[in-house]
Order: sequence, then C-alpha cells, then structure tokens
Amino acid sequence: MAVLGALCIALYVSCQGGEVKEERESKYVGDSICASCHAAISKAYASTWKAHSFQRITSSLKRLEDFQQSPVYDPHRKFYYHARWEGDTLVLYEYRLQAGDTVYIRRERLDYVIGSGHQTRSYLLFRNGFLYEAPLTWYSLSRKWDLSPGYAEGHNSRFSREIQPSCLFCHASGWISIEGTYNQYSQLGHALGCESCHGPGSQHVANPKDPAYHWSKWSPQRQMDVCSRCHLEGIAIEKRKGWKPGDSLAAYWVIFLPERPELGSFGIASHVERLLRSTCFQRAKLTCTTCHDPHPLSPSPSYDKRCISCHEKGCSSPSHPRTECVKCHMPKGPTSDIPHAQFTDHYIRVVEKERTHVRSSLKLICATEPHPDSIWVGQAYLKWYNESRRDRELLEQALSILGRWGPSAALAQALLLKGQPADALPYAEEAIQKDSTLSTMELYCYLLEMVGALEKALDGWHKITQMAPFYPDARFRYTLLAYQLGRITTEEAYQELYKLTQIQPWNAQLHYNAAIIAGGLGKLELTKKHLEHALAYEPDYELARQAWNRLSTKSP
Repeated sequence: MAVLGALCIALYVSCQGGEVKEERESKYVGDSICASCHAAISKAYASTWKAHSFQRITSSLKRLEDFQQSPVYDPHRKFYYHARWEGDTLVLYEYRLQAGDTVYIRRERLDYVIGSGHQTRSYLLFRNGFLYEAPLTWYSLSRKWDLSPGYAEGHNSRFSREIQPSCLFCHASGWISIEGTYNQYSQLGHALGCESCHGPGSQHVANPKDPAYHWSKWSPQRQMDVCSRCHLEGIAIEKRKGWKPGDSLAAYWVIFLPERPELGSFGIASHVERLLRSTCFQRAKLTCTTCHDPHPLSPSPSYDKRCISCHEKGCSSPSHPRTECVKCHMPKGPTSDIPHAQFTDHYIRVVEKERTHVRSSLKLICATEPHPDSIWVGQAYLKWYNESRRDRELLEQALSILGRWGPSAALAQALLLKGQPADALPYAEEAIQKDSTLSTMELYCYLLEMVGALEKALDGWHKITQMAPFYPDARFRYTLLAYQLGRITTEEAYQELYKLTQIQPWNAQLHYNAAIIAGGLGKLELTKKHLEHALAYEPDYELARQAWNRLSTKSP
C-alpha cells in the first residue's frame, strides 16, 4: 500500500520493530499470586502512585481533597458543582441558582476515583454496570476543585462521558467489559498491578525460570514499548487486538503525534514522545527505567547521580553545576491538555528561549514506525478531527486519504461528518461485509435511517440487538422504528421503552420518548412522571420542557 510520505513523515522511530510474535497463551493470575513469591517487590510497589491509580470509594479511602472549598461554577452551562462526604458515601451535587434560589439540583453518588492524586483525582459513576466520568476533578498541586479535563469552555458533558476499556487500560486492571457495549462492565477491577507491566503470569508461575517473562531479560526496546503504551500520548489506531506487555507495540498499534513547532509544549502523558527527542535516548539508549524504578527495594540514587553516571566530566564549562540537573535540563511546566498540573518535561536538552504559545500545525507524525501505511494515516486524521480539533482541514485531509486507501468504515464516517450520508452509505455497506463490530453496524443503521431506508434500518437494528443484547441504544432505535412502521403496538412500544428506562434511569432521551408514547395511550400520569425524570436529569432538554408546558396547560 502506498504511503503518503509528505503527509506523515516519521520523526521518531518505534521502540521496537513491527514483527508479530506468536500469541502467548499465558493467563492473568492476580497480584496476590505474584506477591506469594515476590513479597518485598510487591510491598515496594504498593507504596507507589501507580498502585493507587484506580480505587473504589469507601470510607477507608484516603481523603486528599479539601471539601470546604467553594463550589465550582461553569459559566457556559450555568451549573454549580460541590462534592462532600455524607457518612461513608462521597456525593456530588450539581445545581443551578436563579436570584439566589436553587431552581435545579441533582445528587449523584461517586463510586470510583481514577488517578492517584499525585496530580489529579477524577471520579466515576458506576450505574447498572455502565461507567461514566463525573464533571468535577480535584487538582492536587494547586489544591483546588475545577471542571474535569475537557469539560471547560462550553464542553461540559456532565455525567454522560463514557469510560470505555481504552480509558481504563492505563489506569486499572482486572476489569471485564461486556461484549457488545461501549462502557458496560461485569466487574471493575483495581489499580494497576504486577501484570499491567509484566503481562499475564500463569506461564511464569508454571515455570519461574522461563526467561520470556523476566523483565530484566527483555531488551531495552521491549521494555520501552510497555511504557510507551500509556506514556506515548497521541492518536492511537489499533492494528490488531491482543497486545500484552512483552509484545511489540508497533505490531499492534500505530501511534501518531501532532507536529509541535513549539518545543516547550507537552501533554500530561508525553513522556516517551519527549524522551525520544533527546540525545540521551538517541545515543545513550536511556530508557524510562534508567531513572524510574517501578518498585524500589532500596532508596534510589538521586537524579543528579544518574545524570553524572554518564556525564562524568560535566559540560565544557568548569563552573557548570553538578546538582539540580533536572531543574535546568528537564524543567517542569504546565501541560497542554490538563489544567492546574505541573509535569517534568522529558525532553532532555539545553533549554533555550522557546516558543510555547505557537499554534500547533495540522500535520501528524508517526511515532511507532518510519513508513506507516496510508490506511492508518487516514484514520488518524479522522480520529484527530473527531476527538479534539474539529478543524475542517483535518476532515478534508482524512477524506483525501481515505477516499483512495480506505478503510470503508472510516470513509463512511468521514462522509457522514461532512454531511453526505447518501455518499457514505455504500461504503458502510461494504464495511459490514468485513467488519461486524458494534460501531460499524451502528454507523450503517444510522445512515440507513438518514437516507429514508427505514425497513433496512429496522432489520439492521434488530441484528444489533441480537449481536449486542445488553446495548440499550440499539433496542431503543429498534423500538422507535418498529413503532413508526407499525410493527408493534403503542402499548408494546411503551413497555419496551419502560424496560429501557429501568436499565438507564438517567437517560433523559429514553424518558422523553416513553412520555410521548404514554401520552398516545392517554396515560397522562405516566407521561408526567417520565417528563419529570427527563428534566431532573437534563434540565435543558428543550423538547421535554415544551412537552411539560403543554401538559401543564391541559391539566385542570
């Protein structure tokens, strides 16, 4: 496949080549099994930040936050937020004031904390197996509450941001997702553990002398790939599923980085990206564990000693200080993506006056391989457009590549985003012949609805409900279409929507549609109840507000 070299010049080469190892059949055994032989290492790891990256909120949770601070106000959505403990329960209040009076309030129990608290603590809601992020975060360094990352400047998604497996991967272990859903889990595990970095350990347990599992036996490149999976922040496209620590990262993932003309700009997880720029990595093959021991059994040497171990003679100037190397050559600074955070810049260099407020370009560079296939490049531009920039130039860039190289599903999505559903549909039809994943099937069904092919769309949604019986959105779309096409009665439609409101009682759209169907049955009390629920969860839901006003006008 051709490569659009002008669009995606690889400035950084992968930590390891792209050859695919044979699949290992080792299974996860859990930290307690590891600790039975490696007690000292396990104890040392338990004191690190990573060992507290994901925790259930209980009365024993260490309280780092200041709950006496004033509520956080979102001027765009006009909501206030305040967290507090009520007995053994941590709750978050969202409310709205008008002339000093509370005109709306919502109380939510917080179930999990994500983030160790070294920099931030964010909070998760676990409802009927569905996992969502809360809109409030504690920022440890500045010791203040504020909106969660990505929620400011009018982007407050409140309690609806789904926490998918890709989010949990770098923060938790032991979770089990439910197939055919995006953010539903049969169990949520715990913080990162031994196997998060060493890989599944059953084969090691069976044969402890097998060197394949020993980190110390892995090449530096192989070790770096483990760190890179979470600390190489970028636009990640999955080539194939099943990556585990010890595998080649480039064989499973291709990761792109926005070109950064401003050398002083970095993100909260840009450690590997910045290190790869450094001469210390390029010539001396410095790796993450050169400076960071994930489970130190004894006090670690100072960073100064580690620097001097290579730079014994210092620099050309005799007066060059031999202390605080990091302070000068790896200065701390604010991150470009997380507010109120200060991170060490892992680009080791002689720091000169650098531009830090220059707008980044709209070009991507590849960090995991020198010549990425165009099929990955196109998907990366589309994902970048979707997830952050929303710059039309990025969408056009994606279309120009995907239109020639594909894949069909990504091209269909790009055409839909451009407002061309009729042009997108043939590519979605082509895609589902090869790709029957939930996202592709869902895209196909929405496109069918948009072009008016309702019978086909109904059949498609029915197939999804069979493939993904735990996915409420598909059941919702199938019910509405079946009712619209006369396949089910009004009573049957209401009963199905009612069941869905029991699965996701916080879903205002489900309640609104249940209210409309109940109104068609003449069940005004049920209509009123569902509208109350819809507005309780989404006070700015205009259709529900209008329906409520009409109902109130008719009431005696």
